[in-house]
Amino acid sequence: MESSLLDVLACPACGGPLEAGDGDGTYACPACPCTYPVVRGVPRLVDEAALSGLQSRTADAFGWQWQHFTEMHDAYEEQFLDWIRPLDRAFFAGKRVLDAGCGIGRHAYFAARFGASEVVALDLSEAVETARDNLAALDGVHVVQGDILRPPFRRDEPAFDLVYSIGVLHHLPDPRAGFLSLARLVRPGGTIFVWVYGHEGNALVRHVVEPLRRLTTRLSPSSLRVVAWPLSVALYVASRVIRGPLRRLPSGEYVASLRRFTFRQVYSIGFDQLVAPSSRYIRRDELAEWFDAAGLEDVEITQRNGNSWRGRGRRPSAQTDA
Repeated sequence: MESSLLDVLACPACGGPLEAGDGDGTYACPACPCTYPVVRGVPRLVDEAALSGLQSRTADAFGWQWQHFTEMHDAYEEQFLDWIRPLDRAFFAGKRVLDAGCGIGRHAYFAARFGASEVVALDLSEAVETARDNLAALDGVHVVQGDILRPPFRRDEPAFDLVYSIGVLHHLPDPRAGFLSLARLVRPGGTIFVWVYGHEGNALVRHVVEPLRRLTTRLSPSSLRVVAWPLSVALYVASRVIRGPLRRLPSGEYVASLRRFTFRQVYSIGFDQLVAPSSRYIRRDELAEWFDAAGLEDVEITQRNGNSWRGRGRRPSAQTDA
């Protein structure tokens, strides 16, 4: 592990700083009895005893998904920029960045390419295996397995200039607690950005997809791939058909936005919609309250595709703890 990463790591159980083992591939916390392995180059900094059953099921589901849908597609760069608007490529230059819930590492890849000085890609699931492979060729990028609710990073001296989490918080047992946990990792003057499913504009998904998800999450991942196939075909065809006034239909704007994707990408989206054990749909005022509770300023919340929320805020320069 590079010394720069060790500088920001902490024991997820007690919050104490970690020390590297004597060449045995482990990291130890001097403040408590915990030790953590490094497996295939990835520090596994998870307090397993503290995970809820829902967290374990969610990690298993997405871990399977992101070890089977592993491709880096050309459209991902513009999609990432659309997700994080109004942030742009230049915003990343020289920053230490945390990707909270990195999946296959596709966003961390572009954060590094946009000039971030250091990128830490964090995920609770075995998706870190895919992220490690996708990010291996980039300098200054680290993959860490860890829990957003108990992040393995120092909070006494928060060091991240930018923390972002895209499409992750709404799958946590407590999305608000996850947001506040991440906000504490932002250094004074730094920025946090999140993208979450919206309650507004998602009536079709909440009333149709959610009841279906209660059934599909009982299936094995391989069986779910079969179920997701015809639904993904329908979604792919609809994305090519919906345009003009049809975009005003429920979820029409979102479906039309998928037109630029290949079928393989749409298939991964269809699978993603059916695999999550739990999803929350966040109201705008609820998201605004998160930023207020974290003591953030210059908050900006915007809607994306009529059915989700982007939110960003800055930690005050004089503030030392959120």
